Amino acid sequence: MSSSSEQGNQQWFERWREGRIGFHSDSVQPLLARHWQSLAVAPGARVLLPLCGKSGDIGWLARQGHPVLGVELVEEAVRGWFEAQEEALPPAAPRTNFDRFDSCARPGRAAVTFDVGNFFHLEAGLSDEIDAFYDRAALIALPEAARQRYALKLAELCRPGVEGLLISVVRDERPDEGPPYVVTDEEMQRLFAANFVLEKLGEQRDERGMTDIVWRMQRKAPLSC
Repeated sequence: MSSSSEQGNQQWFERWREGRIGFHSDSVQPLLARHWQSLAVAPGARVLLPLCGKSGDIGWLARQGHPVLGVELVEEAVRGWFEAQEEALPPAAPRTNFDRFDSCARPGRAAVTFDVGNFFHLEAGLSDEIDAFYDRAALIALPEAARQRYALKLAELCRPGVEGLLISVVRDERPDEGPPYVVTDEEMQRLFAANFVLEKLGEQRDERGMTDIVWRMQRKAPLSC
C-alpha cells in the first residue's frame, strides 16, 4: 500500500476517534428513499454498502427486507452502529483481511453484516454474495487518485446485471477540497461507463451550496469475443 493510501486511512481513524464525523447522518438519505424502488432489485436481495460508517441508510435498507453487507475501515464506526441499535458488539469472526461482525435478523429488519477492513482488499469471490449495491459516501470520500481504483473494484464485485444507486456531489465553492470530494458528471462517465450503464435519476441541493446527485447503475455483461 502506498504512503498516500496509508495517510488517507489514518485520516479516517482520527476523524472517528476525535468525533469529527459531520458527514454522518442517522436518518435515511432522501435520494435513497425516493429512488430505491426504481431499481429492479428482488425482495431479499443482499446489498453491498462500501465505506458504510454507521449510516442510517443501513437500517433503512434492512427494514426494506434486504440483508446488508457493510464494509467499513474503522471498527469504531461499526461499534457505534451496534450501540445505536442497543446491541452488544459480537465477537469478530476473522476472515482474510477482515473482521466480520454479524447482527442477526429481527422482526421487521433483515440481517446486517459488517466486514471491517480495507474495501480494496475484498476478494473478487465475494461477488457471489452481492445482489445490489448502494454508495452514499464511498466514492466522494476518496481523492481523485483513488477513485479509478474504486470504480474498478466495484465492477469486480458486481456480477452482470447487478444494480445499485451511487450518490455523487458537486458544490459551488472550494470544489478541489474534500472530503466530500466533488465528482462531476463527466468524471462519473469516465470512471464507470466502461463497466456500468449509468442513468442520472435526480439531484438535491442544500443550503451549503452542495448538490447530491443520484445515479442508477447496472453492471454490464463482458464483451463477447
